[in-house]
Amino acid sequence: MEKSELQKEKILKVAQGMFSEQGFEATTTREISREVGISDGSLYYYFPKGKREILDTIVREGLESRTVVIDDWFSEVNSVADFEKQIISLYERICLIFDDEDSYRSFMITIRERPLLSDSQSDWLLEVLSNIRIKLAQELETVIDQLNIEMSDFGNITGIIISLIQKSLYDELIIKNNKIISNKVKQETESEMRLLMKLIAK
Repeated sequence: MEKSELQKEKILKVAQGMFSEQGFEATTTREISREVGISDGSLYYYFPKGKREILDTIVREGLESRTVVIDDWFSEVNSVADFEKQIISLYERICLIFDDEDSYRSFMITIRERPLLSDSQSDWLLEVLSNIRIKLAQELETVIDQLNIEMSDFGNITGIIISLIQKSLYDELIIKNNKIISNKVKQETESEMRLLMKLIAK
């Protein structure tokens, strides 16, 4: 990586920490520059639009990294047991995102600074979860003969699965202000998913 790219990454890393801890509005470009060890002019060399461009870059890179982790999680489903393993694997992948400090900070910035973000930036989680619901419904269809529910119920079932995931994330990260999803919450959420599968299986 070139020296200029390294400096740019350093600015982003420092700003990410500051935005996460004290908020975007309370952080000044001067504070970022001082912490990085550069002049204010140098900061604007790397980010001509200043603090807002830094925020947009942090959010964009965070969205990209989180989406990559979630995207490739499907495996072949031939039974309800396979489907159960798949949704638990998906949940564990999502939890792992927040084990990484940068991913956690980027997520928190995206949530806390939502009013400042574009619709596409602030709605990333809703979009990802919507795509997951579609994929889950398609997988349920492949094992419909093993289920005691109708295809018309798939929307409700996938909605419940997504709600279980969302609840654990928001309870831990937003309400309790924890930096990771605790093992206790993971176990409780996975237990609820297993119960749901028992209820819909023949």
